[in-house]
Amino acid sequence: MTMAGRRRRGISAGTIFMLLLTALVIAGCILFFVLLVGDDLQERTGDFIRSLSEQGLFDVSLDYELPEPTAVPAYLWLDDTPVPTSPPVTPTPMPVPSTITIAAAGTIYAPKAVRESALTGTQYDFHAVFAGLGDTLSGADLAIATLETTTAGRDKGFDNYNTAPEILDALRASGVDLLALATERALDKGYEGLELTVSELTTRGIAYAGVQMDESADRATMMRIGGVQVAVLAYTYGLSDDGDKLTKSDRRGAVALMNQQKMIEDVRQARVNGANVVIVLPHWGTKNIDETPVNVKRLAGELALAGADIILGTHPNVAQGVERIRTTRADGLEYETVVCYSLGNLLTDAPTAQNTAGMVAHVSVSYDPVTRRTAIGEMYCTPVYIARQREDEDTVYRVVDAESAAALEGLTEQEREAARSAVEMIRRATQADEQEGQG
Repeated sequence: MTMAGRRRRGISAGTIFMLLLTALVIAGCILFFVLLVGDDLQERTGDFIRSLSEQGLFDVSLDYELPEPTAVPAYLWLDDTPVPTSPPVTPTPMPVPSTITIAAAGTIYAPKAVRESALTGTQYDFHAVFAGLGDTLSGADLAIATLETTTAGRDKGFDNYNTAPEILDALRASGVDLLALATERALDKGYEGLELTVSELTTRGIAYAGVQMDESADRATMMRIGGVQVAVLAYTYGLSDDGDKLTKSDRRGAVALMNQQKMIEDVRQARVNGANVVIVLPHWGTKNIDETPVNVKRLAGELALAGADIILGTHPNVAQGVERIRTTRADGLEYETVVCYSLGNLLTDAPTAQNTAGMVAHVSVSYDPVTRRTAIGEMYCTPVYIARQREDEDTVYRVVDAESAAALEGLTEQEREAARSAVEMIRRATQADEQEGQG
């Protein structure tokens, strides 16, 4: 048979069947082996490797631990077991504005007649003098007044401008937190007298402004009140010329004297030092004049422009008007400053109706830590009256809230009528200038 005549033979069906059968048998054997040894395959493999290692054929350390099983994802939990979850995230609250109230009274002058009215035997007690104020001062977060006398003690000689330090106990009990010492009488007992006055205040926990016993200290008295940083600055137009005791110059610079440029710098520096609210207490103007001088109003406008929020004046010894000044400051934003040009007296022996009618100014101020803006809120004035009447053949002085029926009960009918006149006088003074200015 030739090559061309041969026929090619294909794989028969029987051969294919045998191949498939063989493959099934091999697969079954593999499955059986896996089922038989799968659970301890790792252990058997480890034993085999150790055997090789002991024979020196395979050197490897088997000192290891199996990794911990990872947590089962939440979506694989099939039973009712609670799925662990992260604690809820509490958002950080936004800072909210802080609001504080400020009460400011006028000048405290305690000459011989006032001082002796508080004397019992050899002890001084002024508490009854201020009891009629009630909570006029104590109800505020910060209560301020101006002390136009020293409290240098008996050794320095009591006179019109040096009174018994016990007056400070009564002022503290009435709620006074800070006294402005920058007046023309601050150095009437010399530097030592001023130092003694500061010491008496410090002992009683009363802050002060307007004098600087440490030359390196800032002019501003800084106070943290209700989460608000408050700076208080006080100045006087000058110093008295009391014979050989004192000249009009203050060589040490202990008392803050009024100088427009310096005052502006102090206000700005207080802001740099972190003050949210700046209060200025100027001892300015002209005595016994109820009309505010033009130069005083001009200075108030400059201080407002520099950053003063509240300006509370004393020295004229009579009440003058109040004003809200709006200014656009260096940051291009508009601000409001409240000004009381003169608060009048809180205590004096002067008998005239104008001198015995004073006021306590109440101002609400808010600071927003988010915008870093200060806002002046409600402002109103409480008329006060300084009564002088006879009790047990003695002349006594009583400072009262002139609109408080309870405080007026202890006065004679004549003094009650004078208190009502004081209210009318204060209302006229504060309403005359109660307008908004533009700086």
